[in-house]
Parts: sequence; C-alpha cells; structure tokens
Amino acid sequence: MKLIFTLLTIAFSTISLYAGDTTKVTSHNKVVIKTNPSVGVTEYPAKVNFPADSVSYRKVYMYLEFGCAPGLRCGEWDYGNHVYAVKNGVRYELARFITPYGFYWNSSQNWKHGWYYDLTDFSTLLHDSLEIIYQHSGYEGNTDRGWTVTMDYYMVQGEAARIPMGLVNMHRVNAPYGNDNNPFSSVVKPVSFVMPKGADAVDFKIIQTGHGMDKQENCSEFCSKKRTVSIDATTVSEKNVWREDCGLNSLFPQAGTWIYDRANWCPGAPVTADDIYLNLNDTNTHTFSLNMEAYSNTAGGNANYDLTTYALFFKDNRKQFDAAIEDIISPSIHFDYLRLNPTCGAPIISVRNMGKDTITRLEFEYGKLGGALQKIWVPCNIAPFTNQRVTLEAVYNWSGAGNNFVARITKVNDQVDQYLADNTMYSKITNSVVFPTKIIIVLKTNNAPSENYYTLKDAKGNVIRNKNNFAANTIYRDTVYLDNNVCYTFEMMDDGPAPSTNPLNKDGLDWWANTADGTGYIQIRNGNNNSMLKNFGADFGTKQMINFQTTYNMGIENNTPQTIGLDIMPNPALKGAETTFNIDVVKSETYTLTVFDQTGRAVQTFTGKSLNAQFYLKGLASGIYTATLQQGTEFSSKKFVVE
Repeated sequence: MKLIFTLLTIAFSTISLYAGDTTKVTSHNKVVIKTNPSVGVTEYPAKVNFPADSVSYRKVYMYLEFGCAPGLRCGEWDYGNHVYAVKNGVRYELARFITPYGFYWNSSQNWKHGWYYDLTDFSTLLHDSLEIIYQHSGYEGNTDRGWTVTMDYYMVQGEAARIPMGLVNMHRVNAPYGNDNNPFSSVVKPVSFVMPKGADAVDFKIIQTGHGMDKQENCSEFCSKKRTVSIDATTVSEKNVWREDCGLNSLFPQAGTWIYDRANWCPGAPVTADDIYLNLNDTNTHTFSLNMEAYSNTAGGNANYDLTTYALFFKDNRKQFDAAIEDIISPSIHFDYLRLNPTCGAPIISVRNMGKDTITRLEFEYGKLGGALQKIWVPCNIAPFTNQRVTLEAVYNWSGAGNNFVARITKVNDQVDQYLADNTMYSKITNSVVFPTKIIIVLKTNNAPSENYYTLKDAKGNVIRNKNNFAANTIYRDTVYLDNNVCYTFEMMDDGPAPSTNPLNKDGLDWWANTADGTGYIQIRNGNNNSMLKNFGADFGTKQMINFQTTYNMGIENNTPQTIGLDIMPNPALKGAETTFNIDVVKSETYTLTVFDQTGRAVQTFTGKSLNAQFYLKGLASGIYTATLQQGTEFSSKKFVVE
C-alpha cells in the first residue's frame, strides 16, 4: 500500500513531520505474529513498492506499532525481533526490537503501543520493489497469545545532507562469548572494505545486543562488557555494550522483569544502533575490527551477542549551518513520550545537527498554533550528526483555537539556517490535568525509603517542594498551597541509594519481583475535600511524574482519565493465608477484578462499584499470580506471589 501526500504537514497518530512531499508506505498492517515453538523463529514477508531510485530522501522513518492478536492475550516473553529488507537476494537488518512482557494486556482492552525508527542511513536501499520481512523469535505457546504488527514508512523527500553511495553488510552473526573453545574472535573476524569512488565519509553502524545467562556473570544479557572498534589497527571507539535506562521505559508496567538494565536492550523498546563516523576519501583497502573484552566462562552456561555491522558510504553534502527539528517531545501524544505528557509548561524539542559546524545557539519561535507565539534563544552544544533535547521557556499563553502546537528554528549560531524545510514541526496538544490550588501529596513508603524523593516545580523551574529522608513503612501527608493558573510538575523518583541488604533500586514502590522492598504508594489528593486527584501506579520503575495546571475552583474534579488503584497485601503471601485486594477508583461504575495463574487461567473473579473496596482470597497454591482490575477502558495489573 502506498500513499503520497503533498501537504503543509503530515500528521500521524503520534507525531508530525516536516513540510513538503512525504510518501507513506505500509508493509504490514495489523499482521498477527506468533511463535513457532518447534523452531523458535517465524517470518512474515511482504512485497512493498517504495519510491523510484530517482527520488531523493531528506529523512526516512519507520513506525512500528504493536497490539494484541484478536481474541487473545499479548505475548508473554521478551523475544528478539528483526526487520529485514531483501534486495538483490541479500538480507539487510534495518531495525531490531525486543518484545515486552505483555501478559497484562489482551485484545478486548484495545491495547497498543508504538515506536519510531530513523532509517535515513538506509535510504539507498528503500527504493523500488523490496521484500520486507518481520522476523519474530521465541518458544512460548501460540494458542492463547500473540501480537499484531503494523509497520509504516515515511519518506520525506528533499536534499540529502549526506548522499548515500552504497553499503557493505560486514557481520550478521550470533557470536559466542566467554567460550574458550569457540571464542568471539573466531566468529567476528576483521573485514576489509574499500571506499566507493566519489564517497568521502563512512558510517560504521553497529546493532548489538547481549543474550544468554551463563553461570559466572549472567552474561551476556546481564553483564556489561567493553567493545572496541578499530580501523586499520587504530582504535576509533570504546564503549560498554549496556543500557542503563530500562526503568524509564515508556511502556510500563510490564508483566515481567522490565526494569532490569541489560546488554543494550530493554523489554518493549527499540534497540538503538551505535554510529561511528569517519571522513575517508581514498580508494585504499581498509580493515574494520570489532572486539569484546577478554572473558572466560568456566562456570557453565552459554552467552552470546546478536551482532550486525555495516559500513555505509556517503558523499558529504552538508551545509555550514543546518539544524533540523527531529521531534517534539512535549507537548506530544507520541507513545514513547507518555511519561512527559500531557504538559502545560516547558516544551521539549529534539534537534539534530545536519550541518558542518557545532551548534551552540538556537533561536526558536513556538506556541499554540493560532495563538501568540514566543521567541527565545537557547544555548546548546550539538556536534555534527548528533541529537540533543532542548528545553524551551514555558508557554505562558495557551489560548487559540484547535489543539496544535508549532515549533520553528529561526536562527542557528546567529545565522539563517541554510536548509529550512525541516525547521518547522507541529504536534498535538492534549488537555492539561487541572488541580485545585491546595493539594495534599500522600506518600506511603516501603522498606527502602532511601531510594525515594520527590520534587514539585513551577513552569519556570522554581522548586516548590523537595522531600527526602523518609522513614520506612510510614505515611506522609504534605499539604501544599499553590498559585492560581500556574503550571507545575511533580516528580517521584526511585533512583536513590538502595539498602545494602537489597541493592536494587529503580523499581518503584511496589514490584512483584522485589518483595523484600515491600509495598508503598504515591497519591495527590484535593486539599479541600481529600478526594483523589491522582493515584499513581506503584510499579513505575525509576520515575513517576505529572504536569498539572491550578485553579481556585474548590470543588474541582479531575477532568482527565484517572489511573485506577490496586494494592495487594501481603505480597508475598503464605500458602493458605488470606490475600487482600484493595480497590481505589474515582468513578462509581462497575469494575472487575480477575486473578490469573501462570498459565493465564482465571482462578477468581470479583465485581464491584464502590470507590473503595476490599476483596479477600485464600487457598491459592504456591506460585506467581496476576491480578487485573478493569473499569471501562482503564485497567491496572499487578503480580503477586504465594509462597
């Protein structure tokens, strides 16, 4: 399927792109994917017609969206998925994704989540007729679970900052690690390459994730090891293959160990490629070498790295001063920015330096489309080919019809930008949360209060409240008086020092896999009548936050959808003992609480309407269970353990 747009802006469900001609191509539209436990891999190919080779791309994006298969639950485990383009019989890995722990969701909830990939560097491939393959791995059952996959490609036409001159696929391997009988270096060998005639730059793109859990250091999934890249025996990059921000995943909570940092991947998130840029304009033969630090596993078990490397060749076509708005982080309805939105204050913009000079100053014009726009200079330090998030001064006037936000770069380093087509972007604004000017912050700590602190700031960044040094298993009520018609940001953090007896943080206030920390909660209540304004989920990983506007209306009710609350005590519970389910909702409408065992079988169902209720259950066998509370389209799920 292929659509061509010639519009001022191309607005998608979660993002907007630049002015100009953009071609949208869909390769997979809600294709149901499942595992094949007998072989561990299933593939879903599609024939796709991209624009002709004569069309020049400024940017290329792929949007990947996941949902639950019709009539089924989502997939349970974190499996590696790959997107391949097949051209002239050769497979090229365009993108990699690790599926989330999805057993909290099913198709009746209309659950979905989406992610964007920048495929501009692969633009030389994305022309004419191609086969696109979505490859799903895994060994879980396929009768009661599965995913739907949608993949859309957006080709933004225009002058390329780097003209693609070809590419070489150097490695596509699963390389063992720590195996003295079959070392990493015996599989990942040095590769020779020659710069094409006319090319003067090369991008070494590396897609690498660690898997397996040996008995020595839990390698390669849970060990951080250094990778060294050399060109002609000269080191050009040293970096640990590791990702340390899984607790900030936009897709949370998940029905598994989603918060654990891993070897360059997180469950339910794209795998980020590493890029090493070099200027080379000769036709000599060069050698690319990739090595991992020495490691010998003598305790047993297997470790490996899933590795793809490319040499992508370009002819430099950059301007001196050329900045591009890559994305509007906030305000936005993009799935990946759910933690930061909706907002009523400071916009956050992702800027990419497409030019030759480091960018140190940017001038922006921005605001609500149709309303009064603001102008500001922002200091920055953006090297060529890199991105940086830039925080603007808060928007103080959100008046104007519609719900569109506009941001525009007007100057770069005090100069007029030399390529204007990607300087303007639009995004969707969702209604801000509105709270009264008197609120109560209610925190119930768990067994690890040293991990916690919270901050309340106004739109100018002034700190209104900053609380820490909490005692364990204590309820704190902090009454705060705020100014009228001001935007505030509340952040609750769980990344402080963990107790020495249990050195795990970034796991929220209640997480099924860390029962030693106990259970806590964080709420914001109306300071006038104590009604619930926001009941944050306790399984939030590193951070939970909300932006809100204030009003003097004393009897205000929160006019945005609320998170429904579910607490389970005790957790873990002893076999034969009673488990208590505490329900906290803001609407007196029918809700259903269902308890599932590890196979997905419902073992108990409760219904109710009361805003605050308790249900009791005993007689469960030892094991891990999931309790799901659903009211209308809202739901909350938690795991609990019976020992």
